[in-house]
Amino acid sequence: MVTNTIGSSLMCVGPGGGFEVRQLPRRKPATGEIEVAVAAASVNPIDVRRAKGYGRRLLSLMGAGRFPMVLGNDVAGTVTAVGNNAGAFKVGDRVYGVKPPSVEGTHASHVLVKAGHVLPAPAGRDLQALAAVPYSFVTMWLAVRGSGLTRQNAGGKRVLVHGAAGGLGILALQMLSRWGAQPTAIARPPDFAACRQAGAAEVLDGSIKPFASLSRAFDATLNFAAWEDDLALLGCLRRDALGHATTVHPLLANFDELGWLRGALKTFSDKRRHRAALPEGTQNYAWTVFRPDASALQELRQSVEQQCDGLTIGLRTPLAGAAQAFDHVRNRQRGRALILPE
Repeated sequence: MVTNTIGSSLMCVGPGGGFEVRQLPRRKPATGEIEVAVAAASVNPIDVRRAKGYGRRLLSLMGAGRFPMVLGNDVAGTVTAVGNNAGAFKVGDRVYGVKPPSVEGTHASHVLVKAGHVLPAPAGRDLQALAAVPYSFVTMWLAVRGSGLTRQNAGGKRVLVHGAAGGLGILALQMLSRWGAQPTAIARPPDFAACRQAGAAEVLDGSIKPFASLSRAFDATLNFAAWEDDLALLGCLRRDALGHATTVHPLLANFDELGWLRGALKTFSDKRRHRAALPEGTQNYAWTVFRPDASALQELRQSVEQQCDGLTIGLRTPLAGAAQAFDHVRNRQRGRALILPE
């Protein structure tokens, strides 16, 4: 049972309207859900953009577009209540995981989440540090798979990673190098060492736009940095390559800015134009959108239990100081930003 019927939540009150910490009733977990007392939740770039109204038109279809809203997709903490058919979880278990976009996100003292979207935390692991990883890892994994790369076929493959010093990029370098691939990182000079430490076989200076100097030698390309560089990345793929995936596509923005019909037409046109630029024989082209994925979560669980992957923490702040965490991400400061309810 839930022993305390009130919890604290960080409410984003409206596009550009700031944040308020509000006391809200806690609901009992529904079938398949658990309640988690949050140890930490991260602030990701998508949270910063959604706080400004980004994606409201499409996200409204899943009930995730109205203000005020609680943002956040990552969570780590302790189970405080369990609904029916919620697997083997029990009160007191330490867990971490993800929640799909909603207006009841993880920037709160307590959160309801589907049991299938969380994992048991290994004994001795810092729950706060685990909160920095799930959303970025799942999004990265979906992009890697969207490009055609798998654990089984990645060995020896040359992979170009644009935006390699960000959370998605660092996790991609870690996973791809563990899979036996040869990732090339595009980053700025201050981040070269971090990329090499994460597993990059080669690091290129992204501040000078190195695409034109690269031969068509890559088996796969990943764009975690900028949509305007997407066509240039496609030009780095070899003939009969596995493919390309981007997380920085204009899908949500097209609908926000152009409405339903024109947004759909623009999205179709953008995709068709980029697909046409793929080298002959290239198999995959994907726009990645975050969603909880069972296979991605199992890969995450394995990497966490083997202590393979992780992200550095740059800031930890309570709910009342959340604006600082959003500024940290908005200004692209180093390390992940965590919100701690206590």
